[in-house]
Amino acid sequence: MEITQFVTEALGDASYLIVDSGVAAVVDPQRDVRPFVAAAEAHNARIEYVFETHVHNDYLSGGRELAALGAKVVAPRDSGLQFPHVAIGDGDEMTIGGATLRALSAPGHTYEHTAYIALDERNAMRGAFTGGSLLMAAAGRSDLLGPDHTDKLLRLQWETAQRLRSQLPASASIMPTHGTGSFCSSAGARTERMGPLSVELGRNPALASASFATFRAIQTASPGPIPSYYAYMAPLNREGPKVAVRPPSPTLLEPGEFAALANHGVRIVDARRRQDFAQAHIPGTTAIEDDGSLLAYLGWLVPFNAPVALVTYDAAQAERLTTDLFRIGYEDVRGYLPFASWVAGNHPTGRIETVSAHEVAAAIDSGSRPVLDVRFSGEQDDLPLTGALRRPIDRLPEWIDNAPDNALVVCASGYRSSAAASILQASGRHVSAFINGGAADVLQARTLIA
Repeated sequence: MEITQFVTEALGDASYLIVDSGVAAVVDPQRDVRPFVAAAEAHNARIEYVFETHVHNDYLSGGRELAALGAKVVAPRDSGLQFPHVAIGDGDEMTIGGATLRALSAPGHTYEHTAYIALDERNAMRGAFTGGSLLMAAAGRSDLLGPDHTDKLLRLQWETAQRLRSQLPASASIMPTHGTGSFCSSAGARTERMGPLSVELGRNPALASASFATFRAIQTASPGPIPSYYAYMAPLNREGPKVAVRPPSPTLLEPGEFAALANHGVRIVDARRRQDFAQAHIPGTTAIEDDGSLLAYLGWLVPFNAPVALVTYDAAQAERLTTDLFRIGYEDVRGYLPFASWVAGNHPTGRIETVSAHEVAAAIDSGSRPVLDVRFSGEQDDLPLTGALRRPIDRLPEWIDNAPDNALVVCASGYRSSAAASILQASGRHVSAFINGGAADVLQARTLIA
């Protein structure tokens, strides 16, 4: 049995290819299935199965694409999938060549969630594909289905962890779907993507906590926001995303064509570095820096599957981002423009004034200009920036109409400040942004001023 991991950095998730005796299976496939197909071909194997651990909230599954190529989709009972699939329950087994995957009911991240224990040709346990149950130094979130379900799912997540501990040897590999960068992961996930159970026994709150109460306190201490596009993923995954032979390729547009898009309801997203955006950008565009978090923030700032056009550095970046948008259902990408082409045509550009931590601190202390803190609510609670207006970026549609003019914008690192400032500027307001640091730097500057 050979197991290959594929990490989608844009979502913080992993998929897995299992190959044994010329037969292959994919666990939790992303929607762009070309890497899985190529890897299977390199092993002279055919992908015959797709195993889903749960109905995904953070991306559209590539299961139907693989089914169109001849694979059978295997999913937990009670998934509610509305397309042909094999329903699997606790203790059921499926063979992959000479290897076996054994289903283990593992609710907690969702109700139907199922882990798969991998047994090799000698029936030895190699590990478990744990989806959104056991992660690296963390457990999957239990609050994605809403507050009415959170407590029950938390208890189930705890019980699932204990059951996995009882079923697996300490040497077995834990192979989760969600990891660092995924909003399906609770706080504390490590950068590594898989590892032995023996390590998790000493550090994972779901395994190392002395009691459920302790685990619950850790799991709910700093709840992260839920990306708004998540609301669309599970229904689309149950219905079955439409099948595409390959992700779409973006069209290179001329500057004149690009300038006309905004007049036709197309959202222009500039994915360049925030420092470059501040220095010069196409007026009216939204800055969402391409650094691994773009998809989540785009989901908060751009309506689901709204028509989008991209400002990039080059064609390769545009191609990659279009594929990433396709993964979460943003399929209407009208085209892209390298910013250098806009500049070469002598088209007008805008800029955003940037400020330092000292300037933000001085504005708060003097009251000379309003300061907008666009960090998430939990971050604001953990590290208050007294005197700033709390305006979480994930709730921007709720407050932007009443946002003050001439504001300074701050977050934790500058990433979100740039995005929020670009939207405020596009709305006609004068705005400045702290884009090379965040609230901690402002607090330190206030201490120095005092």
